[in-house]
Amino acid sequence: MLLSSITEIKTILPIGTGNDFNRLRPHLQNAETAYIKPLLGTNMYDELCEFYENYPYAEPTEVQEITGELLLKVQHAIIHLAYFAGFDFLNVSATDMGFSRTESQTSKSLFRYQEDNLRTYFKDSGFNMLDDILLFLEENISSFSEFELSDTYTVLKSAFIQTASVFHGIYFISNSRLTFLRLQPHIKFIEETVIQPLLGSDTYNEIKSGMITDPVPSKVVGVLPYIRTPLAYLSAALLMEESGADLTDRGLYFSATIASTQDSRNITPAAADRIALLVARARNMGNAYLEMLKTYMADNIADWSDFTSQTGSVFNRDNTGKKTFWA
Repeated sequence: MLLSSITEIKTILPIGTGNDFNRLRPHLQNAETAYIKPLLGTNMYDELCEFYENYPYAEPTEVQEITGELLLKVQHAIIHLAYFAGFDFLNVSATDMGFSRTESQTSKSLFRYQEDNLRTYFKDSGFNMLDDILLFLEENISSFSEFELSDTYTVLKSAFIQTASVFHGIYFISNSRLTFLRLQPHIKFIEETVIQPLLGSDTYNEIKSGMITDPVPSKVVGVLPYIRTPLAYLSAALLMEESGADLTDRGLYFSATIASTQDSRNITPAAADRIALLVARARNMGNAYLEMLKTYMADNIADWSDFTSQTGSVFNRDNTGKKTFWA
């Protein structure tokens, strides 16, 4: 575990000294297992646990100082997500007679709206810090080379949309690395079933290979915005359709649905009609941008001689044996 005392927790979250660490331990462990280990990957997580065993260091190196900063961010996320995930259990007493709410003459339970607000605070604080951890690792990747090989590294050098910031510049995702990771299967699907067939294999492969050369050919630089925009809108539509939520909830990386604002005990999708409108809007805009991509390729056919896809919509009708009147 990456936390071992109430004193450590108090430096991050102002709780009373009378709290029992052993009561919090299972929730802290669950938060590490459910959120931190999948996010960092096994190798990075094990490295951080090994670092924690000897932390703090008397005369830390530069890498140890940066790793110490990462540890504090991870501890912040663990604590808040532990209280979020274990909120209901920490609010009750478990005895031989069963479960009961904790209440005394000097303290009373929170009102329902206060519980909801507090749970939301723990959730948002935890997931926001997970996003900050990914950004921190992205900015200090030279000190965390093992993370560069993980499935959750957020700089995808050979992808059409390489970073969360690029995606956010097209479709609003709160610049979230977590949301960007959650989008990856949908981006891959749209790329393979829509973008690649539209461009044709030869043109697609030429653009892909050109992206990783130094310098990138000017014609590849020119076409990338026309590819990225429909790719972003159409993949966003897929994720919203699948999750029943918009793309502002960073918890989507770990769950397909978001908590209802009316009843935090239930996990329900967002308003269906609102999501349906967002999905339709994103899909329509994505298809419109696909037409722009086809037009761009046709207009620059001298650069892309292998491109043969037909642009625009075509009136196609079998008139055999039929009369057609044009007004």
